[in-house]
Amino acid sequence: MSEFSKKYEPQNFENNLYKTWEESNSFAPKDSKTWNSYYIPMPPPNVTGKLHLGHALTLTLEDIMTRYHRMIGDSTLWVPGTDHAWIATQAKVEQKLTREWITKFDLGREKFLQEVWKWKDEYHDNIAGQVKKMWASADWSKEAFTLDPKLNKIVTKTFVDMYNQGLIYKWEYMVNYSPALNTVLSDIEVDYKEEQQKLYYITYFISGTDGELTIATTRPETLLWDVAIAVNPKDKRYKKLLKLGKKVILPILNKEIPIIADDFVDMDFGTWVVKITPAHDPNDFEVAKRHGLPMDQVVLWKDGKMTNETGIFAGQDFKTARQNIVELLKSKWNLEKIEEYTSRVGYCSRSGCKVETIISTQWFVKVEELAKKVQKWYEKKEFEIIPKKFNKIFEDWIYNLRDWCISRQLWWGHQIPAYYNKITGEMVVTEEELDKTNPELWERDNDVLDTWFSSGLWPFSILDYDEQNKNHWELYKKFYPASMLETGYDIIFFWVIRMLLFWYHLTNQTPFKQIYLHGLVRDKNGKKMSKSLGNGIDPLDMIEKYGTDALRLTLSIWNTPGNDIKFDEDNVENNKLFINKLWNAVRFVHSNLFEKWDYKLDSIDEIEKRLEKNYDSLLISEKWILSRLKSVSDLTTKAMLENNFSESGVELQTFTRNEFCDYYIEEFKILKDKSKFGNDVIIYTISHILKLWHPYIPFVTEELYDKLGFDWLLIDASWSNVAFERNLEVEKAKDTIIDTIKAIRNIRAESSVMPDKTIKVYLHPKAKVLDAINQSTDIISWIVKSELTEVITKKPQDDNLVYATIKSWVDIYVDISNALDMESETTRLREQINDTKEYIAILDKKLLNESFVKRAPADLVRAEMMKKEEARERLIKLEEKLAKIL
Repeated sequence: MSEFSKKYEPQNFENNLYKTWEESNSFAPKDSKTWNSYYIPMPPPNVTGKLHLGHALTLTLEDIMTRYHRMIGDSTLWVPGTDHAWIATQAKVEQKLTREWITKFDLGREKFLQEVWKWKDEYHDNIAGQVKKMWASADWSKEAFTLDPKLNKIVTKTFVDMYNQGLIYKWEYMVNYSPALNTVLSDIEVDYKEEQQKLYYITYFISGTDGELTIATTRPETLLWDVAIAVNPKDKRYKKLLKLGKKVILPILNKEIPIIADDFVDMDFGTWVVKITPAHDPNDFEVAKRHGLPMDQVVLWKDGKMTNETGIFAGQDFKTARQNIVELLKSKWNLEKIEEYTSRVGYCSRSGCKVETIISTQWFVKVEELAKKVQKWYEKKEFEIIPKKFNKIFEDWIYNLRDWCISRQLWWGHQIPAYYNKITGEMVVTEEELDKTNPELWERDNDVLDTWFSSGLWPFSILDYDEQNKNHWELYKKFYPASMLETGYDIIFFWVIRMLLFWYHLTNQTPFKQIYLHGLVRDKNGKKMSKSLGNGIDPLDMIEKYGTDALRLTLSIWNTPGNDIKFDEDNVENNKLFINKLWNAVRFVHSNLFEKWDYKLDSIDEIEKRLEKNYDSLLISEKWILSRLKSVSDLTTKAMLENNFSESGVELQTFTRNEFCDYYIEEFKILKDKSKFGNDVIIYTISHILKLWHPYIPFVTEELYDKLGFDWLLIDASWSNVAFERNLEVEKAKDTIIDTIKAIRNIRAESSVMPDKTIKVYLHPKAKVLDAINQSTDIISWIVKSELTEVITKKPQDDNLVYATIKSWVDIYVDISNALDMESETTRLREQINDTKEYIAILDKKLLNESFVKRAPADLVRAEMMKKEEARERLIKLEEKLAKIL
């Protein structure tokens, strides 16, 4: 049994404990005692990233789930790993090379990727170390990386199979483009912001007439490649123009373009006429496709500059070109007016730059058929979303999916397994690396896959899947599908839906049975944490300052599924104080049982049998704490199964602090000599408290478990299963005792009894609580500082005693005469009486004022009258108190 320090200092044992757990192989799945398995795939953080409080919340919740299921005997697997983070990682390496005056093109793809792998190897240990520092009891022997050869093989095979099934295709389409990253983006990688812009009303003259049409646009620079003007076919104003096949004159270029009819045009918005520029607007692109209009005329390059085809504007950035075009429109009388206008503008979620829409040939996943399978099994409730409020958001996504653009113009990532014949141009999609077997003939597609493609295969690919050796799928057979996917609600589409799409297609079953979506961690004012606001908090700083367990406890107790957390450092400090209280409680048990009384520690099973055999001989306080322990154990177990960690954490904290530490330990001190089994009860109770707390605060509970002398690790111990049933009669009697103590404390406070003064207490209990009161007189005296606590059979005759009653169960009479400084108390009461009389006089003056009563709102007048009534009642009580001591 190791030395027990007087102060809770987590830095003295946390790192060593984690090493102990690893060395004892405690994180690996064991044979199930329940015939159940439990599997969580850890959401992989970016390999070059730095963990933030959102990661800390994820790891806390998943570790709670993992430790609980491990303790109840499930064969439990939590697989860690990291994501190759295609954009972020490549950007970091390119920045490093730039400082050395080198570009990726100087190195070429192969050498550049060697540099990226060096970077990954260098920074991987940093991120893995942070995950370990943040307490993750994951099985590190199965750690995965999304670009591992095995995972790369699975990703490649999945792509090839889906291509051969017609579910992946290459096509020219309107896509989002990030000029800063030089790559296309999927729709969900675009963040939209409401911005104030200018709306330009441009006049298009109708060819062969003196008529004109007005178009409203926020992007006048794109008119140089307008291919048509569109009106709604139901709009009667333009029936004649359509019938005659009229055209309009394109401003500046002075060329004719057709007027077409399309339902896309909103008759209730703008000027009821829109310009069609297919290369720069997705809606225009769809209109052009329907009408067979040219779609390859581009105004802007990918870098945001005007193309060579724009004549005198070629090479200008779009802002300069816009200004010049507007001035030219004014000079030609084509600009009618300019208005302020609020519209949604897309920005790259990765780089923050403004997103352009361009026509480009890219790879896509055809999602319609995939989504139908997910919809079918969602409606049959094969998987559950926690909390249910996210079902609606999930439905909005899964029933309205568009084909997913999966190609990215980067070098770091899963390179697309498509090869092009250098002579014929033929394209072949295959798992065989043709460019390496015959580089003279074949060239591989330069693009890589969207990182969410490989992440979408994560729960499956990190197990021992091998298409060629299905007999060796031990982990897959045992653990798939995952029991739980725990992640933030902000990536319900990015990650969750992609996994469902893939795995219903590949395995015909859900990849996970439950989806637990936690909220975002915000600052204490509810604002999103960011570098620009300077309100970010590094979880490692919190750990250094308060310890791992205090941060975990804060995140778990303040978390409710799907709701954001307002993170306040004061809560972490308060939780450290709570843990310190638990530390001191166990230290008290240790110092008394093992140091003073040489208590021989038996197994908890032996202690339990002894207590069961002698239950009738236990004191009421001992029966009460065992009953309350049973209650909180059952509640915590139920909450764990329901993933309701906040509610159970609060209940467990209340029990530990208020009932065990503040009441039971105090009773234990007083009643030690009267109890035959007090040592057994307190060690039994504290062992179960440590078990219940272990998923929440694993380090301190493991350390305290060891301090008490148990021969095995708490992480490997069985979950709390209290053998004693609840004794509601005892709990009711004990509640009466606690309420009695509170009432006496209130009398002391209201009577201004100094803390160092003693009082006398007389208790007149009903028969049902008589035995409990008789057993508790010593503890009542100890807590309320009474020199005498006497149980009486009838009301005392002394009218100077202060009286209180507890739900008609106990009448309390307190003698405070010897505890008061009569002169000081008399002066204090007279001052309070005078102040109260003055206050009543002020209220009388206001209420007797007819003008106030007539003009003031009725609610205000009633409120003033209530204040006067309360003051009068207070005055009566003060005068009664004064009369008693005179």
